[in-house]
Amino acid sequence: MKLRVRFAETDQMGIAHHSSYVVWFEAARVEWLRERGMSYREMEEAGVSLAVSSVAVQYRRSAVFDDELIIDACLNEAKSRRVKYSYKIIRATDQLLIATGESVHIPTDRASRAMRLPEAWLQQLRPHLSTGCL
Repeated sequence: MKLRVRFAETDQMGIAHHSSYVVWFEAARVEWLRERGMSYREMEEAGVSLAVSSVAVQYRRSAVFDDELIIDACLNEAKSRRVKYSYKIIRATDQLLIATGESVHIPTDRASRAMRLPEAWLQQLRPHLSTGCL
């Protein structure tokens, strides 16, 4: 997916704030599902959430206001109790690697209790497993 760094996502130095990367990862993850015919909204409506249990970002270069970024999400693991994605952010103008990262998710019910991801969702996810975005 592509996006431009918005002014509100930058700090006083004009550099994208470190917290923005996690938001961009989420946007890429939701778009990744949509591009494969799955809907995070439908999953939520069915009573399943993917709670973030860990997230990591490795910052390589700065992104600044109005940079166009390409954010790739890749599914690395899809198990009944754990889903893992990796991410890569590239600046579109010069193709330089800006950041990489990963997030781990635990399926939860509406009461935020850990649960098994329904088999129907696992069957949709598994064909899209990869070894990572790098």
